[in-house]
Amino acid sequence: MTTIARNNGSAFAKALQDWRQAIRMWRLWAALGMEDLSDRYRRTLFGISWVVTSFAIFVFVKILVFGQMAAVPLGEFAMFVTIGFGLWSFINSMVLDSCVAYTASSGWLLGAAIPYPVFFLQSIFRNWLVFALTLVVMGLALVWKKEAWSPVMLAALPGLLVYVVTPVWLAAILAPLCARYRDVMHAIQTVMRLLFFVTPIIWVPTQSPWLAKMAQYNVITHFIEIVRQPLIYDAIPYDSWAIVLAVNIVGLFVGFASYALTRHRIAYWL
Repeated sequence: MTTIARNNGSAFAKALQDWRQAIRMWRLWAALGMEDLSDRYRRTLFGISWVVTSFAIFVFVKILVFGQMAAVPLGEFAMFVTIGFGLWSFINSMVLDSCVAYTASSGWLLGAAIPYPVFFLQSIFRNWLVFALTLVVMGLALVWKKEAWSPVMLAALPGLLVYVVTPVWLAAILAPLCARYRDVMHAIQTVMRLLFFVTPIIWVPTQSPWLAKMAQYNVITHFIEIVRQPLIYDAIPYDSWAIVLAVNIVGLFVGFASYALTRHRIAYWL
């Protein structure tokens, strides 16, 4: 038992050292993230502006189609969909990119002595670059807000901070899991497609008690509401904040333990 405890303690110490080194190597993971984004839009006419263009067109079509069936005014529904879909897009991208954080960087992992968290931070940075562009469209959607802007809207800022913390432990859990069991990635992709339809993005929970209950039991709903509620309704969703904070506290502990206990096996799984 003493040997096991000593080994686990050593594993956690090495994991903490990896994270410290990775954070200090911010120029590397920032450059890798920028390169990923540059490669994605290389030789295109509009370049990275496709992020804003495709997002705006997609949202416009959703508002045009589903707005006719909404139980709220069209302007409110437009804000609801735009902000909700923007946040969902980031969540979905981070979940799927977390699954392949190791496998997509296998060449680096097997050929260079780089702390593994660098590739988590690379993925987070790349997705935040895209998210920053969609935030522009989300901000423009607030022109439909009839009420005067209030200081309560600033409560969305700590909500956005959650979108920095959550991807860290999410990648630490999903990356080794999907590297070890490749079917998990495909299962998660399927689940995320289904979750889109049971998350209040193109429908409003107030449309029916059944929809409201379904939204309440969906964890992703609460991650969206901590940003959307202050911006649209000048309200702070304390219940959602309690759930989000609880999920993140547990996630940080589980994520760190997952990284520490699997870091020495990743090379064999790739």
